Amino acid sequence: MAEDKAAAPKARALGPEEKDECMKIFDIFDRNAENIAPVSDTMDMLCKLGQTYTKRETEAIMKEARGPKGDKKNLGPEEWLVLCSKWVRQDDEEEILRAFKVFDANGDGVIDFDEFKFIMQKVGEEPLTDAEVEEAMKEADEDGNGVIDIPEFMDLIRKSKNALKEI
Repeated sequence: MAEDKAAAPKARALGPEEKDECMKIFDIFDRNAENIAPVSDTMDMLCKLGQTYTKRETEAIMKEARGPKGDKKNLGPEEWLVLCSKWVRQDDEEEILRAFKVFDANGDGVIDFDEFKFIMQKVGEEPLTDAEVEEAMKEADEDGNGVIDIPEFMDLIRKSKNALKEI
């Protein structure tokens, strides 16, 4: 059963790349370079970010965009970023956490070399050498502690998604 997302979700911190992507979209809709975008374009703006919503969700987003005291016709960049932080389902963190749990075979909260090697062997077309797996792990292991924790795994997934968008 799909959950009802019509109520405004809690804001989450946007990463620098997410902010940049959101602002690029804002700039497209800021037609006169006046630092405003029409509220009526909000759904098109979110669609440019790959988001799709039901009619009920759309109404909630529009209400959120306008705000109680906000401009009924225009959206500023700060309002847009707040909307993005609440409504953009870029990385679906729950899905990433489920994947992390699958890859964390022993359930210790981190992905070690052997678990990472197993993942890399399954997703690649050709088996990787230990040296290739070690290099990939070093890239993903941002703090250098020899394991991949949840934040590092999330960053790895985000980077992978961004790399695929550029292809």
